[in-house]
Amino acid sequence: MASRTHDEIREQLAQHIAQLIADHGLEPGQARKRALESLSGGQRLPNSAIPDALDIDRALLEHLELFDPHHGQRLRRMRQVAIAMMRSIAPTPVLATGAVWKGIASQDAPIHLQAFPEDSKQLHFRLLDLGLDPEALSLRHFRTGKAIEALGVHWQGEAIMIAMYTPVDFRGALQPTHIGGQSLMERGDVLALEAKLGP
Repeated sequence: MASRTHDEIREQLAQHIAQLIADHGLEPGQARKRALESLSGGQRLPNSAIPDALDIDRALLEHLELFDPHHGQRLRRMRQVAIAMMRSIAPTPVLATGAVWKGIASQDAPIHLQAFPEDSKQLHFRLLDLGLDPEALSLRHFRTGKAIEALGVHWQGEAIMIAMYTPVDFRGALQPTHIGGQSLMERGDVLALEAKLGP
């Protein structure tokens, strides 16, 4: 790997991480760790050779478009189910993020929603009213990285993870994130997701 440029190593790592996510169902963090172990040869790589989240997203989208003929159909269905769930738990503010928002839906990707209820118990009861059996999960806060409560359900054939935030967390949630010199929206409300769904 010494003869390769940092950009070449970065691209190869991103492609390997994307393959592990798409073909083996690994979480991005697991895939990154395994790819680094596999391709670094035990050497410590400089930061400039390590792909960021945007590099990995691009590589994953490219991989899915090349090797997964069902990606477009799967993504559309996941977005339809996400929209239906977001409307079902209204008026609780809820945002879509992750695969359905980015448009990168590998076969094992769940639907990620972020809810901002006044009372988390009321949202739990609403899911019960829908005939669902919410499973207690733990996810990372999008801003602080600390563990937060989440609810997992299976609905209309899709796995849905609903992270539970407070109304205060909603402030700034729709501000862009700066990655790799670009400003990216990492989440959006139901109208924004419907716009991505198209006609």
